[in-house]
Amino acid sequence: MFCLAGLCVVLSACAAQPDNRTSADNTVSGQSMANPPASPTVAAVPQPTKPPPQDRPIAPDSLIGQTAGQISALLGPPVFVRRDPPGEFWRYRGKSCVLEMFFYRRAGAVRLDHLETRGNGAASKDKSACIAVLKKPDN
Repeated sequence: MFCLAGLCVVLSACAAQPDNRTSADNTVSGQSMANPPASPTVAAVPQPTKPPPQDRPIAPDSLIGQTAGQISALLGPPVFVRRDPPGEFWRYRGKSCVLEMFFYRRAGAVRLDHLETRGNGAASKDKSACIAVLKKPDN
């Protein structure tokens, strides 16, 4: 009995659908089959032009000899600068470490000669880890 009631519902739904086809002009829902509707366009997802930067650790020794401008581009401005000719002392401070840099004029520019790191207490800090923490986010 339930099967018969279900069959009646399905048949009545089919009978209620209007027949949009006409044999005279070959149209479906008022559109000519000679000019089918345009297929939907799919927007292309832009692909990145270069891969995202990798957070490679910076070897502290690779900074030795870089100019003051190069260090500023990498780390931003220091929190403290002391100029005692012929040298300069720069300090960077993060939440977990302090980076101290010593610059001297060499080859026509002020260049990094030596750097030290320490924890915010008196304990020493891994130099690479400290530089990674202090590095500007866009580098």
